[in-house]
Amino acid sequence: MYNTFDTFRPHFEALARAGYFKIVTRQSKTLGMYLHNFYRILIWTAVLIYNLQHIIRALQVRQCTEQLVDTLFILLTTLNSLGKQIAFNVRVDRIDKIISIINDEIFAPKRPYHEHVMKINATSMRRLLFMHHISICFCGFLFIMYPLVNKALNKPVFLSGYFPFNTNDSPAFELTVTFMGLILTLQAYGHVTMDCTIVSFYAQAKTQLHILRYNLEHLNNVLKLKNRKSFYIDEDRKCKKIIHKNFVDCVKHHGEIVWLVKEVESIFGEATIVQLVVMLWVICMTVYKIVGLDILSAEFLTMGTYLCCMMTQLYIYCYYGTQLKVESELVNDSVYQSSWLSLSPAFRRGLLVMMERCKRSIEPRTAYIIPLSMETYISVLRSSYTLFTILDRK
Repeated sequence: MYNTFDTFRPHFEALARAGYFKIVTRQSKTLGMYLHNFYRILIWTAVLIYNLQHIIRALQVRQCTEQLVDTLFILLTTLNSLGKQIAFNVRVDRIDKIISIINDEIFAPKRPYHEHVMKINATSMRRLLFMHHISICFCGFLFIMYPLVNKALNKPVFLSGYFPFNTNDSPAFELTVTFMGLILTLQAYGHVTMDCTIVSFYAQAKTQLHILRYNLEHLNNVLKLKNRKSFYIDEDRKCKKIIHKNFVDCVKHHGEIVWLVKEVESIFGEATIVQLVVMLWVICMTVYKIVGLDILSAEFLTMGTYLCCMMTQLYIYCYYGTQLKVESELVNDSVYQSSWLSLSPAFRRGLLVMMERCKRSIEPRTAYIIPLSMETYISVLRSSYTLFTILDRK
């Protein structure tokens, strides 16, 4: 039987490789656990030093708009990543509870169709993660190469991080650029993996709603094959017991799905609201920087790739948030298609109560206010453009 956690296995393995989260995909030996914890401490140290370098540089160049933009559009992104990293590690007990619920029987596939739907979702999430990893590695390679190319062409190169020594001469310049590029790529790798993991929780909720709808539509299909002596199918004691159990399982299933979405929303609420604000500024600053570059330059290609990564990063939240909301709004349609005419009025009242509960759509929000929807995504892009026109006018 298919394991529901297999959908998340590539994500948590990638987080463990990046040192952003503990190992959860297998039982680690004591020595391996200590070594991995030491590796995570090294990663935390490198990330904190990198962000501190950019904060110092931002203070140094605060009087120069162009250099400040060059520093902030990197710094804001890495600070956003650091916020999610903190949420993952500080609220590790709540994430462990989510994993245990996902592994629970209520989310496990019970029919071949359930397994088919869950495998499709797992494949989609795995491809999404792989695509982001490829994009980040390519973007990181460009971030290392374009300063080296500009240096070789005797063009001025501005390093966005602070270093307490002269970085203009070789080989200090090459080593500094490589160090900054590798640390930035590591943070980007961990950042997009965390994003894909959070999105996978929402995608799993959407998949579970699809399975719930299937169960409701086939609530009493098994009983239709029986010889019915009464007008209502649940007047027979055995039939009533079976269909009542199926209905109770559906109600519990819906409750666990709602809990999953609310818990993910609560754990990462602060990080997602910061992401919306940061994305608004980062997109604006990146476009502001791009418009002043030569279209055939290496830096233009790097900034263009970076901008695409940033926009995609926000898009997946809004896209799967919209998908989840649409799927939740279809639950009542599935209840109506459940052959309720063959059920007694007493049982129909239970279906009616569930329909009233399901009228409230499941919509992930940030800060409990702003919905993660395509409308929000468009609003962020419009606000970014507005800020860009103001900045460009100055």
